[in-house]
Amino acid sequence: MDSTPSPPAVTPSRLWSLDVLRGACALAVFLCHWHLWSDFAPRGAFERFVRGFLENGYSAFVNLTWPTGGHHPAVICFFVLSGFCIHYPAALRTLDGQPHPAWSVYFRRRFRRIMPAFWAACLLGLIFVLVEARHPSGSILLGEHATGSPGEISLRFAGLSGFYPREIFGGNYPLTTVAVEIVMYALYPAFHYFASRGHWTGLGLAFLALQVVALQLLNFLTPFWVFNSVLMLGIFWYVGALAADRFVKGRAHVRGIWFLLSWLGFLGLKGIPHFYGLNIIRQDAWAVVCALGMLWALGREARDPGARGRPLIRAMRYSGRISYSVYAMHAPAIMLATWLMIVVIGNRDYLLQLGATFTAALVATMVTFYGVERMFYRPRVE
Repeated sequence: MDSTPSPPAVTPSRLWSLDVLRGACALAVFLCHWHLWSDFAPRGAFERFVRGFLENGYSAFVNLTWPTGGHHPAVICFFVLSGFCIHYPAALRTLDGQPHPAWSVYFRRRFRRIMPAFWAACLLGLIFVLVEARHPSGSILLGEHATGSPGEISLRFAGLSGFYPREIFGGNYPLTTVAVEIVMYALYPAFHYFASRGHWTGLGLAFLALQVVALQLLNFLTPFWVFNSVLMLGIFWYVGALAADRFVKGRAHVRGIWFLLSWLGFLGLKGIPHFYGLNIIRQDAWAVVCALGMLWALGREARDPGARGRPLIRAMRYSGRISYSVYAMHAPAIMLATWLMIVVIGNRDYLLQLGATFTAALVATMVTFYGVERMFYRPRVE
């Protein structure tokens, strides 16, 4: 029988199934970009086979998960996971009648968790912008990702780009969603105030209203910014926090069949004719699928705790621990590796590009995780 466990203990334990999901999301974003941004023309039968194999895998992923016209499905899942992980310990304290720690402690921990690696990723993106500006590669892809005014790049370094109503590439486009998360972390005390008093319906309606506002802003602002703003992304964070509240209270008994049916319902939404606002409905539906899948996975974790030691699970748990560095560093690493191949080496071999971009992303991830991220932030519970 598929169900989640009874309410957990007051002291939060590390929910390793969430590490697995977090790692899967990071790998999904990276592998999609690795495939799409490795754009040298394949030569010969074997290179065309590799390209076709990756394209078929990407197409299957898109067909099964992507809310077409909206966010990468793994990014939506990241926000659901983030909302869950931030609200989970707070929900435990509320259930036990314990006061929330001083908000100054919360903000210090969030700062140490997010900003050092964020700044490292900003810096690597800036390095790419500078080298591409000084020695243009002639690549349309690299030229687009290297755009960014000094003011925009300064806003990004300051962590304020989540408030800026324009699209910023600046050598590291994925940091746009990290900037939105920074906004959500800053707003969490207000969110907690209402959530701890049980005002979940009002919060949900407020986030839905923000999406309606976002639809209207599409007439005035670039859709790339509108879809990458708190107006759109906030509801995914809310869904995750709501799942944490239900999980802590023992009301999140999600059977595998429910998860499967929700996914099939999402696929049905993808197949209906387009109408105004359909894209955000699809995105919201995918967020629900992610939340149900997360709760189902937590139930599996409780029923089979020994699974955490299996080789594949251990590998995915590790990928979850490095997921932030993967997400933050892979884009400029891929761009820099391609720039080096074009400008410095003068080689446009497709397989070599795949190997170079993969290696560059891996090195940037490991250096950032061990040299920056872990230097400033270590979870109390492993």
